[in-house]
Amino acid sequence: MAFLNFLRVAASLAIAATAVQAQQAVPLRGILVDPSGAPVVGVSLELSSSDGQVRAQATSAANGEFSLGSIIPGSYVVSVPAANGLAAQTRSLEIKNNISALRLVLVPETVTQTVNVDAGRPLSTEASANHDSVAVQSSALDHLPVFDQNIVGALTPFLDPAATSSSGTSIIVDGMEMVNGVNVSPSAIAEVRINSDPYSAEFASPGRGRLEITTKPGSPQYHGTFNFIARDAVFNATNYFAPVRPPEQRRIYEGHFTGPVGHGGHSTILLTGTRQEDDLQTAIHAVGPRGLVAENSPTPSRSNQITGRVSHDFSDAHRVAVSYNFRYNTIDGYLVGGVVLPEAGLNSANRQDQIVFNDRVIVTPNLVQQVQLLLERETDSEKSITNAQSIQVQEAFTGGGAQGDTYRTENTIGLIDVVAWTHRKHYVRFGVNVPQISRRAVDDHSNRLGIFAFNSLSDYAAAKPYSFTVQQGAGRATYFATEIGTFVQDEISLRGNLQVTVGLRYQWQTYLTSTGNFAPRVSLAYAPAKKWVLRAGSGIFYDRTGGDFLVTFKLHNGTVLRQYQILDPSYPNALPAGTNLSQLPTSIVREQPGMRAAYQVQYSGTVERQLGSGLTASATYRGITGIDVFRSRDANAPLPPYTTMRPDTSVGFVQQVEAGGRSRLNALDLGLHGKVGIWFQGQAQYTFSHSENNTGGLNWYPQNQYAPNDEWGRADLDRRHRFNLLASIYPGHWLSLGLAAAVYSGTPYTELAGTDLYDTGLGNARPSGVARNTLQGSGTTTLDLLWDHDFHLDHRKGEQAKILNLGVSGFNVLNHANFSNFIGNVRSPLYKQATTALPARQLQFSLRYQF
Repeated sequence: MAFLNFLRVAASLAIAATAVQAQQAVPLRGILVDPSGAPVVGVSLELSSSDGQVRAQATSAANGEFSLGSIIPGSYVVSVPAANGLAAQTRSLEIKNNISALRLVLVPETVTQTVNVDAGRPLSTEASANHDSVAVQSSALDHLPVFDQNIVGALTPFLDPAATSSSGTSIIVDGMEMVNGVNVSPSAIAEVRINSDPYSAEFASPGRGRLEITTKPGSPQYHGTFNFIARDAVFNATNYFAPVRPPEQRRIYEGHFTGPVGHGGHSTILLTGTRQEDDLQTAIHAVGPRGLVAENSPTPSRSNQITGRVSHDFSDAHRVAVSYNFRYNTIDGYLVGGVVLPEAGLNSANRQDQIVFNDRVIVTPNLVQQVQLLLERETDSEKSITNAQSIQVQEAFTGGGAQGDTYRTENTIGLIDVVAWTHRKHYVRFGVNVPQISRRAVDDHSNRLGIFAFNSLSDYAAAKPYSFTVQQGAGRATYFATEIGTFVQDEISLRGNLQVTVGLRYQWQTYLTSTGNFAPRVSLAYAPAKKWVLRAGSGIFYDRTGGDFLVTFKLHNGTVLRQYQILDPSYPNALPAGTNLSQLPTSIVREQPGMRAAYQVQYSGTVERQLGSGLTASATYRGITGIDVFRSRDANAPLPPYTTMRPDTSVGFVQQVEAGGRSRLNALDLGLHGKVGIWFQGQAQYTFSHSENNTGGLNWYPQNQYAPNDEWGRADLDRRHRFNLLASIYPGHWLSLGLAAAVYSGTPYTELAGTDLYDTGLGNARPSGVARNTLQGSGTTTLDLLWDHDFHLDHRKGEQAKILNLGVSGFNVLNHANFSNFIGNVRSPLYKQATTALPARQLQFSLRYQF
């Protein structure tokens, strides 16, 4: 009888469970805006059931959109905390089978309200809720030690060098990729994210290869911030390689202002500006003909940046914004330091003018379209400090002139058109993103007097260089650099605890003949229990050349620029008597026939565990396999027995750019982020990894030009251990302390023979039997601290308050000597020694006023 009762109970429970499952979960998404219709960015929302239990949590993105996952129909309450001068809001909600989107309008704050949205939050299965990510909002950035307000530099350590493309870190500002860096001042940044969605098809770069920056929107109320930052050498320690402490100074004036324009509250303005004055010096540690050279050399720089943005709401659903960005930077003594002597430096200047047009339309609560158009003009100039031949003694000293005089102009158009559509269980995004359609012009007057290269000081004393290179010709070239991408992605909520994201991206760029660059990507997230989430994903990511690399094909074609290389020349007159340069074959740059784009296959698995209220731990395995990785090779190198005779006597050195290398990465990431009570808030990440490859990138050459695949070894940036920490201790209290720490193991470097064994003029030959990257550099340890305090000048709260903040930051407070640029040439007097070191301990004083 008891057994029959048990069966009845079990059957009843099964029927009840089936009935619950029969209720189809509804994907609940929405948009958060202010009364003017502007998106409210970086605000956490929570969804609670009628009994008060928190069921879901989300954070509004750059366009104000949020996702609360798949929800079983029923009665709920949506809570939004006070933010950006807007009041907290609580809204009752009856979710039915046909509800899929919300539009929440926040009103100006009139009373002080505090909302705790941390306790009991369930982990989300949304792709953008990845807890292996790093996300720092402006309120936290204000209380962290950030060197020179360089927010990008402060968060770059959380990226993975193996995941970045040949063009460097991808910087996304308000959804648009910026080819030439961030275009607003630091105080106008609302949030920075890394790896929020590792396999998003919307972007060309993977999550750990890009920074996503969201700027602050214009406000219907007047707000502003002014920052003054100063450093003086009197408070600093002396760099390890500096003979004396130089009289350095640095001053930064920065701020932003926002408020309404005109009447009616339909238009807002945002103004930002930065002025940075750096009177710095760099340490030189070289060995010249007369012995050790240890001195300081001035490297002053100036930076100015101004941004203005006007936004107008034609309706609650239609907003248009236009911004103008101006930047002008100068650096004197560029490249000087380490083994590079002051006379071998450059003076450089850069100017950027940029207009960005942004149009966002909420067609329906389920359909949003955003279009961005960028128009940009940039100019760069470099001028040698000394007009003389360059003398390069391998890993001992570089003197003479820099031989680097160039002038570049760039006119660029960028376009983004993205549509977001919500329908039942699907959240679909598709569109086109064109980072650049760029017309560029270059005037290259570099290396007109020539460069003598020596293997060692003894060779220099004996007047026996191993190569001499010089250029002639007009040196002017124009060309187009175009990158085009298109994508479609669908986030599918299969159940309330299971989401799958599938996407497909296509991208193309000039100078790569391959057209089949389709990149499928897929990820899934499953929550087996309230405090657990399992994630997995895989995708293909195509590499991009980036920068001004493409111009080498236009310049070095044997006509525009005629570059001549002479092996084992005489010195100081490289040409034999009676010989004219025009009689020598010219060096050229070309692509490997049929060269395709390099690409990576990335894959990962993650376990997330909620440890308590607001604290989450994650463990991730990541793997990257690089296929057809970029490299260069002298396709006309001398054949064995490696004399100066080249196979094709009609040309000289032939830099052939190829996509034939391979790479491999295996990594384990352990992360912890959130807060513990009232005393700790931040994120820590430890990575154990191993990276190998047989190429160092686009301009890297093997020692034997006919055996490039024999170079397999540790990657140049391979670090076995990396630990990064960004945290606040007792935030908001008198004892508050901002903390940034980094502890890394060293990277490898290569032992060089100090002789040109292969007669290529590259000087990269190794001793017999020695593999690439077998020597080990030292590690890095830094600890940065910030004490600051807010002095409230009135009784208002939130962004309405007037606050004066005073802060003192210490960088590398342990004064640890972090060495870099190790010498591998066995014939160098600096063999196995470092020639540069990261800055010693420095103090930075800050003053901030906000209203």
